[in-house]
Amino acid sequence: MYVIPLAAKLALALTLIAAGSAKLAGTRGFASTVRLFVPPGLGPAARTAPVTRAVAGAIAAGELAVGCASLAVPRAGWLNWVVLGLGTLFIVISVIGYARYRDRSCNCFGGLSRRKFDRRGIARSLLIGAGGVVATLPVPVSAVRLSAADAILLLAAAALAACATYAAAKAVAAVSSA
Repeated sequence: MYVIPLAAKLALALTLIAAGSAKLAGTRGFASTVRLFVPPGLGPAARTAPVTRAVAGAIAAGELAVGCASLAVPRAGWLNWVVLGLGTLFIVISVIGYARYRDRSCNCFGGLSRRKFDRRGIARSLLIGAGGVVATLPVPVSAVRLSAADAILLLAAAALAACATYAAAKAVAAVSSA
């Protein structure tokens, strides 16, 4: 039954690609969410727009990179643990966001989503975390043996998905601000 972990891995990789590229399209909006989670002890300099925008961009780029790598190099089992770690982090952020910032925008998918820190957001994060657990299940090497050309094509597909999501997020933002 190695199809189930591979399907979970694919779904999570595409989710990370979409979320990361949509956040990159609107780092200003995502930075407002990042600002909510900056510990007060770091001081006011850590809450400035340039700092939170840089952190938001780094988070978004990281999600995009992990999603692309997970899709293009499915044999790299350690990436499954990184995805599981991200899923766990999403759960923690959703729970904290619900407890402290209920009904504020989470910007989980940048401008493509109007989702908020709510119970449904926690449920979605739990689903992502569960998918991360399933993706770590062992899969025979023969099931993920890809040639270099296959990996390049998968990476190209990931780039195409990222570009489409980025463009869609920019278009939604343009229509929303008009």
